[in-house]
Amino acid sequence: MTDQSENIFGNLEELEVKLSRTKSWGGIETENSYGPADTSDADYAEKLGDPGTFPFTRGAYPKMYRSRMWTLRNIVGYGAPEDTRDGLEKVLASGGTGINIVVDPLTTQSIDPDHPSFGPEVGLEGCSLPTANDIDRLLDGVDLSKIDTAWHWAAMAYPMVAAVHVKRGQPLETLQGSSMPDMLQETLSGWGERLVPTVLGHKTTVDEIEYSVQNSPRWALGMPQAYDLRERGLTPAGEIALGMAFINKTLEDLVERGLHVDQIAPSLAWVSTSDIDFFEEVAKFRALRRFWATTMKDRFGAQDVRSMRLRVACHTSGKSLVYKQPLNNLTRTAIEGFAALCGGVQSLEVCTFDEPVGVPTHEARDLAIRQQQILANEVGAARVADPLGGSWYVEALTDAVETEAKAMLDQIEKIGLLKAISDGTIEQMMDDHNLKIQRELDDGERIVVGGNRFMPEEEPAPQRFTFDRTNTENHIRRFIALKGSRDQDRWRDALRTVHSVAKSGGNPIGPMIDAFVADASVGEVWGSIRVAHGLSYDPYDTLEAPLDYAD
Repeated sequence: MTDQSENIFGNLEELEVKLSRTKSWGGIETENSYGPADTSDADYAEKLGDPGTFPFTRGAYPKMYRSRMWTLRNIVGYGAPEDTRDGLEKVLASGGTGINIVVDPLTTQSIDPDHPSFGPEVGLEGCSLPTANDIDRLLDGVDLSKIDTAWHWAAMAYPMVAAVHVKRGQPLETLQGSSMPDMLQETLSGWGERLVPTVLGHKTTVDEIEYSVQNSPRWALGMPQAYDLRERGLTPAGEIALGMAFINKTLEDLVERGLHVDQIAPSLAWVSTSDIDFFEEVAKFRALRRFWATTMKDRFGAQDVRSMRLRVACHTSGKSLVYKQPLNNLTRTAIEGFAALCGGVQSLEVCTFDEPVGVPTHEARDLAIRQQQILANEVGAARVADPLGGSWYVEALTDAVETEAKAMLDQIEKIGLLKAISDGTIEQMMDDHNLKIQRELDDGERIVVGGNRFMPEEEPAPQRFTFDRTNTENHIRRFIALKGSRDQDRWRDALRTVHSVAKSGGNPIGPMIDAFVADASVGEVWGSIRVAHGLSYDPYDTLEAPLDYAD
């Protein structure tokens, strides 16, 4: 690595968005927050409360962004580890304040890059990271005990990053970062039962949360991963309802294993979207915090304020963006980002304007960062906690979203979450929502600029991001070579242990870490888990298991 890149990553702890001004643009000094003259009203205390107090409707912290600004996110991932490393350096040089990595669909599915059914797809829409060695190469010089790395990746992110930390001689309790262990959203968001069976997906999520909170308390868990659920086809209320169904079932199972909610909830962060309806999204975040706080307190008996004080990681809506005249998407993402900040999220990633076109260009990433910097320094989004609190409209919307979410959650839990997923009930609900939206678009009742109205007759094709595939080709060759050079006995024993523990019904996350330390691949580890649960080693039924799992 160059001295410049090492300096960028070495100084990452010092990079943050800072509140530059508490006065309005016209010079009026502002307070931390505003509210009614009489805050002793019982209804105010029960439904709203001041920012930073139960039920946290008005914000997670008393001073909100005055005490700590949001984390400015910008997701990067393409090609080989070397390519994504270059992209991360560019983001940090532009003012990004975090390392946020997305892996390619094959890695997400736990499919190795040498799978014979694939090839050109490797690294095409995310970084290919089949082994712990690849993550180590990507994060060369990044101290995982000091610098937060955020992974847009489900079950395998934690054990693989943990393996890197262990290989570097560091104890698991010092590991810092975050992942999204929510496997059920993958089942519902396109992978389906063949790739992620409902029961196995849920157990894996519970296993990972249990292991990480017990062994890596500084590791944050993006659970539920409601962003993909919402993009798949849900209303704001539906996002809360289905997300809370995931949380309730997961916490119930963890409590059965002997954990208390206060051991788990402080490590959780809701991964949400901010869509185009500004006021409705602000109301959603407010309703969500209230729903979460009351659920943690009343249903699970939480006593720790950190359990009731929900953190929200937000990404603006990729689904809302339009291919035609993509520069118009800058307006959309700016509004969505503003809604997220008025709603009080703790981290924000603004989609790039060219996301409907393909992998974002570096120019588009830079503009997405600039949008957040404008929101922080010019618009005044950070000066006051809950700036729309007390608005008759926003308060009515907040109540309406919460009421609808409660009704939907009751319906889901009456059926049973896992049954509602496996029998297609949830997907049918999402499909019905999408059909309704499409009919409104077709009828002109719902207007999307460049989508169904105001479309240019002629428009040049937008610029697409391209990169040299040489690194990817070398990456695949390096992966194949690793399989031949690793300690075969250690590798074989590690995979057999993963299989044995999983088959016995135990928690296999620890053995999975050991297997990644032994240079096993993501496909081999997940394949061993699948076999232990009576499934084919390869979900595409092309590969045979590389070893005999017999004792």
